[in-house]
Amino acid sequence: MLLLSLVLLCQWSFLPVKSLLAATDSLQAKLDQAAPGDVITIPAGEYDGPFRVTKPLTLQASGEVILRTATDDPVLTIDSNQVILRGLKLQDKRINQPLATLVIRGNQNLVEQVEIDTMGTGIQLRDASFNELRQIRVTGHVLDPTESAADIGHDHSAHMLLTQKQQDANTKAKKGNGIDLRQSHQNRLFGNQIINAFDGLYLENSHENLLEQNQVEKSRYGIHLMGTSKTQVLENTGNGNVTGAMLMDTATATVRNNRFLKQKDNPNSQGILLYSVTDSLLEGNRIEGNRVGLYVENSSGNDITNNELMLNFIGMQVKDSADNQLVFNQFVSNVIQAQAQDSEADSFDGNYWDNLQGLDVNGDERSDLSYEMNPFFLALTDAVPPYQLFFQSPGFVFLESLFSTGSVQVRDASPLMTPISTVDQGGPLESSRTQTGLLGALLLLISLTFIYIGVKRK
Repeated sequence: MLLLSLVLLCQWSFLPVKSLLAATDSLQAKLDQAAPGDVITIPAGEYDGPFRVTKPLTLQASGEVILRTATDDPVLTIDSNQVILRGLKLQDKRINQPLATLVIRGNQNLVEQVEIDTMGTGIQLRDASFNELRQIRVTGHVLDPTESAADIGHDHSAHMLLTQKQQDANTKAKKGNGIDLRQSHQNRLFGNQIINAFDGLYLENSHENLLEQNQVEKSRYGIHLMGTSKTQVLENTGNGNVTGAMLMDTATATVRNNRFLKQKDNPNSQGILLYSVTDSLLEGNRIEGNRVGLYVENSSGNDITNNELMLNFIGMQVKDSADNQLVFNQFVSNVIQAQAQDSEADSFDGNYWDNLQGLDVNGDERSDLSYEMNPFFLALTDAVPPYQLFFQSPGFVFLESLFSTGSVQVRDASPLMTPISTVDQGGPLESSRTQTGLLGALLLLISLTFIYIGVKRK
């Protein structure tokens, strides 16, 4: 009897372990045993992986499904074409691993409505084309020394991920990218949200990709293009990053109707940074509240049109660039509207500057006096950065006026007298002129009324 009791006790003590292994094995077994094209609905629960998909399957959650990895491998790897992944949550406690939480190495896959909490990179596409990633939320949980778990959102996940051991190791952990593409072409990234990553959306040697309506916060570069061509960056939002969008060694990109706000807490913060960018279009972007709104260096042949640069410390800086066309942009309430150096071959024409002292003789809504951008401050502070402390001091303004004659300047030959409409793509705001006319007529009527009353009393 005693021997039988010991046997039963041993079986009971190991039962939970066997059940956990069976649950883990069963999910991967289902993936392995499924026929191409099968739909696998995963019941609510938590599953320890890693998991790998090697054939066209549809994986969808029924309730809250959480996948984790118990090894150094990614939580989930897709080594197939035409896989659909929908509604899952992936949680990754690995630190400083080269592979992301989700790795995709196939074509024509769809990943949507997925949440990823990671201590590294969220998603990697490697030699993967024609994929669609949409409505994905990637939250990084590697904290900077000045951050707390609450700063990055998803408090419950942050506390769940950051065990005491991981908190001790977190001081050495490095952030990963939110979504990382390399040698991957013609993919669509739509409606995704990235929080607290190294670079939010990172594309390297990847061409003809579409980035649309994504949001990136509290990262280094919100969008980072390296060696790409024909990339479309449309209607995205970058908020509170070091730089909203960084384009480098990039050609024929389209950056349209994006919003880059409040990149200002780092000395090197910019709304949009172009470095070695050629033959690209920047149109209809709202660049507001940044340290530098638009920074252009060593770039040529770009069309920069109809953008709003508002409330930045420096609206725009241009350096060592040529043959760029800047027209119909609005510079409003920037501390320094623009600075340019060694960029005399650029063309500035028909932009609106709210501090313009203009004169419109013929009534064509263009000033007959040019708007000049003096490079004196930029050149001097490049040579001696501490001189930035003297910005707008009376002595500095006086020196700037002395050295303005004969210096290399970029001029807007015919700046606009009134703001332009971003909706109408160019023409002066008719509504603004109408409202101004009505207000003038009302003031005139009031003045005449008072004059009439005063004369009548006499």
